[in-house]
Amino acid sequence: MIRTCGRIRRTAEFALLYLGVPALLRLAPEIARGTGVKLSLPVAPVLVLMAAVVLLFMLRTRLLRADDLGAISGATRRDWAIMLGRFVCFAAALSAALHLYKPEALLKFPRERAGLWALVMLLYPLVSVTSQGIIYRAFYSLRYAPVFPAALQTLVGAAVFSFAHLAFANAFALAFTFVGGIFFLSSYRRTGSLLFSNLEHALYGDFLFTIGWGEYFFHAGTLRMLSQQ
Repeated sequence: MIRTCGRIRRTAEFALLYLGVPALLRLAPEIARGTGVKLSLPVAPVLVLMAAVVLLFMLRTRLLRADDLGAISGATRRDWAIMLGRFVCFAAALSAALHLYKPEALLKFPRERAGLWALVMLLYPLVSVTSQGIIYRAFYSLRYAPVFPAALQTLVGAAVFSFAHLAFANAFALAFTFVGGIFFLSSYRRTGSLLFSNLEHALYGDFLFTIGWGEYFFHAGTLRMLSQQ
């Protein structure tokens, strides 16, 4: 009975955190228009707040140790080779795809808004990637993955990571992050290193922003905040 109740509780927590919050962020503009209530929920501050709460919970319950945040010894040379080789292949494919789909977007961001681009290159890994790693790799793997069959745990994790980008309201963001979610979560589960998976995530993210796919990964509220810097 205790195990059953615990599983039900964790499933409810999982649904609220990984489905409810992204849905609210996506629907916030429609809710505001429909009710006339000013409702602004920039993705970045919400993400950072969630990550802070989740991290505090994991540290206090000893799901995670502070030392685990920077540990990378679990990543072998083979892991690095897999990560870098995979990145080179996908970077080439994504560059070619953008050239065919929207050639005018190639390197447009660093060429036309170099200052904002440099800010994104710095803040995206530090703020967004770190927060997403805590929530969607460490916390998911340590607390919620056991709720699902072993064969489905990575796919479920990738699916909710993709769903987290629902607020961007475009298919590219959902598709890219589903594939990325498989890569990053697999790397974390294979190496046990959150830092390693975060570095991989940052590599792809900064590349997408640089090459020209980044416009599909900006939330309007976050973009306004960055543009004011």
